[in-house]
Amino acid sequence: MKKQYYLLLLFYALLTVSAIVFVTLDSLKIDLLHSFKNIWLAERFVFSVFFITVSLTVLLLLFWVILDDLSKRQINRNLRRILTNTPLKLEEDTELNTNLKRLSKKMAQLTTSLQNTENTGLLNGEEFVKKERGRIARDLHDTVSQDLFAATMILSGLIQNAHHIDSEKMIQQLQVVEDTLEKAQNDLRILLLHLRPIELENRTLSEGFDLILKELTDKSNIQVVYENNVTTLPKKVEDNVFRIGQEFISNTLKHAKATRLEVYLHQTDNSLQLKMVDNGVGFDIDEHHELSYGLKNIRDRVDDLAGTIQLLSQAGKGTSLDIRLPLIAEDVEETQESENDDD
Repeated sequence: MKKQYYLLLLFYALLTVSAIVFVTLDSLKIDLLHSFKNIWLAERFVFSVFFITVSLTVLLLLFWVILDDLSKRQINRNLRRILTNTPLKLEEDTELNTNLKRLSKKMAQLTTSLQNTENTGLLNGEEFVKKERGRIARDLHDTVSQDLFAATMILSGLIQNAHHIDSEKMIQQLQVVEDTLEKAQNDLRILLLHLRPIELENRTLSEGFDLILKELTDKSNIQVVYENNVTTLPKKVEDNVFRIGQEFISNTLKHAKATRLEVYLHQTDNSLQLKMVDNGVGFDIDEHHELSYGLKNIRDRVDDLAGTIQLLSQAGKGTSLDIRLPLIAEDVEETQESENDDD
């Protein structure tokens, strides 16, 4: 309770006691000035007034505390009802109760909105899984399955006409089969690389990119150029930037038909740049008004980190992705201190 409230209670008590004393003296026809000539009577009078004033003040304070406690209990009960979306029990139409009603209504709206958002997210997730299954089936059919079918047909023809084909022709046909099977194996490796994303786990962002780009060069014919000067970054930034890199690499594998991929990670005191460029088939951005799921995921992650994104592409000219993210000095320092503590 604030100091002015105590002073107000004391003033009210003094005023009440003064009124009681005045009424009592007036009723008993007692002359107060004449009574003060007797020192003993004056002392008893002053002491009585002081004692009554203190007692009344304490009584009023106790009454105030009880009312305040009851009010807080009522507010807490209503707040619990708001949290559990239970109807409020409000007896009076006060400003506080009006605000509680507004809060209850707002809470109900937020709960409904959250449930709708979660349901939409689940539905979108299920829809995405269906699309991914369909895409994987198409990729298998259009690449690996077609190559295996072609190799099978060639081998079948060779078996049926083995006695009528000279050795030179046989070697040429077997070379075609070998090339076809190698292509199918390479397509299958690329598909598996896309389906089995690498996790950062306890690695740094630089170590994560080293690992995924090494696997990319081992399982595909893509030439990789990688440069970075990244030191310490907040964990959230590392995780999101790594996922962004995975999405771009995945799109390059699935659609670009690229033979070269360049990755640049550049960190300054207050920003981080990720630039990725491939020499693939590209696409016309003006004709693709709706981004693919992977590119939309990249844009969402950049927006979450308050960054900027520049996507450039042209049919036959490859694709370039340039992302700039702000870095807060305090977050970087906290990350460095945490790493030092772990050491």
